[in-house]
Amino acid sequence: MKEMTTLERYNRQILQWGPEKQRKIGQASVLIAGVGGLGTTVSQLLVRAGVGQLYLVDDGQVDWPDLNRQTLYAEQDIGLAKVDVARCRLEQINSTVRIEVLRQRIDSSFRIPNDIALAADCLDNYASRFHLEAALPSDAFLVHGGIEKDQGQVLTLRKDSSQPLAEIFAGTDQPQGSIPVSGPNVAIIAGLMANELLQVIFGQPNLLNRFLIVGLSDLNFSFLDV
Repeated sequence: MKEMTTLERYNRQILQWGPEKQRKIGQASVLIAGVGGLGTTVSQLLVRAGVGQLYLVDDGQVDWPDLNRQTLYAEQDIGLAKVDVARCRLEQINSTVRIEVLRQRIDSSFRIPNDIALAADCLDNYASRFHLEAALPSDAFLVHGGIEKDQGQVLTLRKDSSQPLAEIFAGTDQPQGSIPVSGPNVAIIAGLMANELLQVIFGQPNLLNRFLIVGLSDLNFSFLDV
């Protein structure tokens, strides 16, 4: 197979945002916390965009209910570790991206890799989200995403200068049991998260201290400053 130059491979997006922003993408390291519905699509979009390095964090295994929305997995992956399958698929998409996997749960013992200043919260529980934010170094960016039924949200925070997630979501109850969600709705929120992650890499976040709340049943978009 012919080797592609950066200009050839990323031609369509370079036409949109130019070579300097493409260079920034290639130098960026991003941690994906949770490689489920949001995380599989976010990581795939970043890899296709040419991000320099990804860390994938998840302790789960692929299960049948995952397949309606977790876009990197297939039937033959049932029972396998999500991070291992995800890395394999992502490397098939773009072999130039450096991908590290951390097969662990994000709890009070979690430590962020030293070169991470940007993380994507693709998790499905508040406790792990709070531990993720606590582990981030000062001034690191966190792009949070969440979805339940027909409502999704995206928010960007900066450690030690933004209001912490634990305060924003203080008193919020963790949903019990499986969270109802569909594949198309997950893809929309994941796409918005990936777009915001790229904007952070460019130094131009759109959602810093600002919730984007998306009503997916009627495509209603609203904003809430935090």
